Amino acid sequence: MSSPERDKYHHGDLKTALIKAAENIIREEGVEGFTLRKAAKFAGVSPGAPSHHFNGTKGLLTAVAVRVFKRLGAELNALPLSGRAAQDLRTQAFGYVTFAANNPGLFRLICRVDLIDFKDPEFIQASFQALTQYAHAAAAYFGQEPPDLHKRAFRPHMASAMATAHGLAHMVIEGRPALLLETPDPASTFIETLLPAVLLATWPD
Repeated sequence: MSSPERDKYHHGDLKTALIKAAENIIREEGVEGFTLRKAAKFAGVSPGAPSHHFNGTKGLLTAVAVRVFKRLGAELNALPLSGRAAQDLRTQAFGYVTFAANNPGLFRLICRVDLIDFKDPEFIQASFQALTQYAHAAAAYFGQEPPDLHKRAFRPHMASAMATAHGLAHMVIEGRPALLLETPDPASTFIETLLPAVLLATWPD
């Protein structure tokens, strides 16, 4: 590594470099292909750097998951609001499934309870904020109060809304549309042509 690179990392960029390296590996190879050694090599640092800065694999993957949730939140929160609860919920679910289809490896990571520290404060905040607009749309549709980060409680309507989008997302990234559609890109075709009808049947106006 060149001297300027070392200086850059000494000034606080090493953690960011490792997070980006881990994200790139997972994007290309899936979480199954991720190792701390690969992340260190990709970032151009010593093999022990990831463990030193993140206390091991779970720490680094949690940091990546925080970054992924922030990106998911940015995409979902940028979706237009129609003022109609059913339409807004369908829009959020469509965005959720689309994000998963575009980022299958990273989406699988944020679903892996065994690989992420789900009690990490930054992770809790990022995951909650990512789904804020989704949660408000679901609450409005079912006539319920929206979730509160500081009053964690099981909400059946939210569980139902999340299970629907989550199940559809996994169906897409696992290649199930190929069982329904004989097209060059079954996943994209499913999202573009069939998903809106599925969501309309689930949450009609």
